[in-house]
Amino acid sequence: MLLEKSQELIDLSQRRKSLQKFAGNLQIIQTRQKQIADAIATIQPLVEALKAFRQRGINNINFTQNVESILSFVINAEENLQNNPDWILDNKNFKGNFLKSNVENLKTTLEQQLSAAWKNYRDQKMPSTDNEILKFWSEVEASKRTVLQIQIIDREIKKVIYPKNNDEFESCERKIEQFNYSWNSLNSSELSEAVSRFLQAVSDKGAPLNLLTPEVQDWINQNGISDSFKIRLT
Repeated sequence: MLLEKSQELIDLSQRRKSLQKFAGNLQIIQTRQKQIADAIATIQPLVEALKAFRQRGINNINFTQNVESILSFVINAEENLQNNPDWILDNKNFKGNFLKSNVENLKTTLEQQLSAAWKNYRDQKMPSTDNEILKFWSEVEASKRTVLQIQIIDREIKKVIYPKNNDEFESCERKIEQFNYSWNSLNSSELSEAVSRFLQAVSDKGAPLNLLTPEVQDWINQNGISDSFKIRLT
């Protein structure tokens, strides 16, 4: 009887040790799983942004070296796990810090390249404007509302570091269209053809003197904006 009880105690002790070991291993596995999940959560938004860029033929984003390093790590981990499930329990095998570091480097590199690619794309789609030109147009009574709209849209577009997905990209593209429409409408139908032609030339590279007709001169005087123009030799 005593021997049987002793054996039961031994068995219980061994079970307890096994359960403790299992619990410890489970915690390690859960930690590893979280590290992988965190890596995926970090990369996934960048993948969505990258898809949106590539849909528009923007392919000048190079991150091959970072991705190959991460892929090599993941492939190696998968192969070892298939051969030996306990492989992931050894800190020497599963280098969580290596994965985290490479994912962070990839994130930084991708964000920098996405930001640069977006700025280049945006600048190609939008006309070149500056504050002096907008200041001039804001002094024209018929254009004040349009100038305000241009300034609002411009700020909204410039706030975007880069579109995070296709929906956000489409939203930015709509704003760029609105911006271009507003910019082009500065020469509105409220202005005469002669004034519109003169102002368009001024906004571009400068207007030749032959566009400064008496009609245009009268319009400038009526709006009190003669100080906004300068004559220079070219």
